[in-house]
Amino acid sequence: MKHHVEGMLWIISFLSLIVAAMPTKAYLLVVAVVWVGSTVIVIPLHFYRAWHRWADVPNKQQYAAWVGFETIATIVLIGFFIYSMSPR
Repeated sequence: MKHHVEGMLWIISFLSLIVAAMPTKAYLLVVAVVWVGSTVIVIPLHFYRAWHRWADVPNKQQYAAWVGFETIATIVLIGFFIYSMSPR
């Protein structure tokens, strides 16, 4: 079960976005809290596990380059999201 936690959190995150897009807006605040909570947990968990796998992979340079690119792209995307949502 421990290995499936990340997958379940991704599913919860994506399903909550689908539910939020449905015409019924009765529980939108609950869905938003579930989405934010699962996303805040799953993104750092993904990178934590990815960087800890680095010692076990045979192609360390390529793996580090790819996970580094993923990390930088995610940080830039989150930064852009925060910047676009902040009042100017």
